[in-house]
Amino acid sequence: MPSLHLTRPVPPQLLSRAAGGLSILMLSALIAGTLATGRLAGAGAVLDIAAVAAVALALLRLDRVSRIARIFLGAAALSVALVAATLPEAMPAMRQALMQGTAFSAFLTALGLIRAPVRGSKAIARAAEALFAHTARVRIVAVSLGAQAISVLFNIGTIGMISDIAADHDARRATEGRRRIDTGAMTLAALRGTLMMTVWSPIGLGFAIVTSAIPTLDPVLFLALALAAALTIAVVTALLDARKAPAPSGQAAEAAPPGSAGALVAVLAAVAGLVAVTILLHRLLDISFLIAACIVLPLLAVIWPRIERGLPRSGGSALVRVSAASEGMATESTIFLAAAVIGAAVAQAAQAMGIDALIERGSLPPLAVILACLLAIPAAGALMIPHSIVMVMAAQLFGASPVGAQHPYALGLALCLAWALAISASPISAMSIITGRQLHRPPHHVTFRVNRGFTLIAMTLAVAMTVLVYVVE
Repeated sequence: MPSLHLTRPVPPQLLSRAAGGLSILMLSALIAGTLATGRLAGAGAVLDIAAVAAVALALLRLDRVSRIARIFLGAAALSVALVAATLPEAMPAMRQALMQGTAFSAFLTALGLIRAPVRGSKAIARAAEALFAHTARVRIVAVSLGAQAISVLFNIGTIGMISDIAADHDARRATEGRRRIDTGAMTLAALRGTLMMTVWSPIGLGFAIVTSAIPTLDPVLFLALALAAALTIAVVTALLDARKAPAPSGQAAEAAPPGSAGALVAVLAAVAGLVAVTILLHRLLDISFLIAACIVLPLLAVIWPRIERGLPRSGGSALVRVSAASEGMATESTIFLAAAVIGAAVAQAAQAMGIDALIERGSLPPLAVILACLLAIPAAGALMIPHSIVMVMAAQLFGASPVGAQHPYALGLALCLAWALAISASPISAMSIITGRQLHRPPHHVTFRVNRGFTLIAMTLAVAMTVLVYVVE
């Protein structure tokens, strides 16, 4: 008799549609439930639907995420079981952590939606061209600061784009017999600008983790502080790099290509508008920056192709586009969903062991805790430990503790700066890998040799600024 196959593999298209449907449910239920909280009955149930969708989505694509993401998800399940068995009174905090992880997962899906229109944007490429219309020394500063703004929208793609533009300019100058461009210096300036963007961008993950973990932090004031700190590091390090560039030769700076200056202004205006709308939603609707970004990013993904002429509109239905965005961020979404739960379990265990009492008695000085976070997260990155889990754990552990209550801005600044420095110090970060590819070097050479000086100087400035904020606060 022929064998009977009781199960058949699920078609990939069906899995993709299911993932897209769950992503839409998660995102819409999270936004609706947040907006309804305190206004309508049943808001909690809607938020629970979002959390269930996030967990179902993580389980659905378990075989399509990285091994580390699967390990994190298993550790999160174990953490919940251990807390339920040993600290049942902490389960409400674990539920809150699951909601935070759901918000991270929804945010990453929303971030994935904007990738397609941004990657196809010619306006961003023209804007980057304008950064090269300067002498060698000024160009380093311009590229570092310009990359910081452009990468709010283009993210890590900024590094490769600016490196390619630098190579084109260098080849053209070589043909014309003019002084050539140091393409390596331009690539590093783009890397450093992109790194500093992660400190303050309101649609960045590090900023979202910090502002959602420290209840006493005013996100708008903190945005200004984080931006000032990032610009300080960017300007100081760029000026130091500029000293190594050749002095002006008497030749006029290369003229900016037609339309590039206008494109740069337009991109800067778009970034400012994005920040302004996010702040406006935060203030008017009394929602976190994280939820505001979950509203703004999908809207921007819809509006952008209708504003920029010549930009191909995304094909397929909304379900197809959301499925693609969700799939592109599957590993990250799973990791951060799990990390929020694991971090909360660690925080609850530490509190049960009396860590808050140690801080209040002065046995564990708040400044020591803050500086330990600033140093430990980049150290984890350098040791190739995923710094995201360390960051989330530190934020969960200390954000609502006496440290976060007494010194929210110093703690928040230390965490955001540590996030950027961990990316810089990690040879397995996407930025190090992309930079290594552009420089034709292994990523660990980029991290531990080429970019080591920047990381150490930035760390020194980060410590100084954190201590200053701590003293003033």
